[in-house]
Amino acid sequence: MMLTIASADKRGFSQVEIMISLVLLLLVFLALAQTALVSIDSNMANVLRDDAVSIAEMKMNEARNVDFDTLLAGITTETVNRDFRNITDFQFTSTRTVTDLNSSNKQIDITVTWNWKGNPYTHTITTIVRRS
Repeated sequence: MMLTIASADKRGFSQVEIMISLVLLLLVFLALAQTALVSIDSNMANVLRDDAVSIAEMKMNEARNVDFDTLLAGITTETVNRDFRNITDFQFTSTRTVTDLNSSNKQIDITVTWNWKGNPYTHTITTIVRRS
């Protein structure tokens, strides 16, 4: 059986080496935390945009179901509140603009606007309806 003897010059890590490795580890964790925050914010912006698209589609279907003669030219604005995650009564503004193109055609524009973190966002859809 062979005995192994540790030489005296092989000591453990110094305090400076441990501190440097801990600082590097801290920087890596801070970068990961920032990445997670950016991802969560981007995800929420996408959720809000998807809901704005849904609201615009709902309002457009409502406008298409109105009789042609009762669909009057002009602008109608309505507020829609929705709940998301830990945000209650998040406010979207839906604006319907009806334009008479001629006696048989009308253009309907639905614009949904909202603010997220101080930035305004807009989603607009357009269709043309004909007299049946």
